[in-house]
Amino acid sequence: MEGITVKTINLTTRSRRQMVLVTEDVQAVVRDMGVADGLCHVWVPHTTAAVVVNENADPDVARDLIAAYEAMIPNIRFAHAEGNSDAHLMASLLGGSITLPVESGNLRLGTWQGLFFVELDGPRQRKVWVNVLES
Repeated sequence: MEGITVKTINLTTRSRRQMVLVTEDVQAVVRDMGVADGLCHVWVPHTTAAVVVNENADPDVARDLIAAYEAMIPNIRFAHAEGNSDAHLMASLLGGSITLPVESGNLRLGTWQGLFFVELDGPRQRKVWVNVLES
């Protein structure tokens, strides 16, 4: 069995909380790997970041989601001393990976859907790892 090929997308986030649209970056990896039909697995190797699918047509949606994520986590004192426990909790709730179908060489997303990297403790240099499996 051959090893799994993983491609890396490098990101620079600019604020503590931010949703970065990465749909086209991941689509480029799918195209570069030459997979016509299969599954695209996307994950982030960070404990204070996540990856989600949501609406990408209106930028207010991303801003609203960030505000909602912040509102869901109460302002409590965590034992973790780095001051970013809220980011760890949000990342755990949102999830660090997602698998999307690939059909005819394209990510199979709904009309309004986009794939977002969710920064929860930036600004930072971040990575998104992508693997595409052919069916």
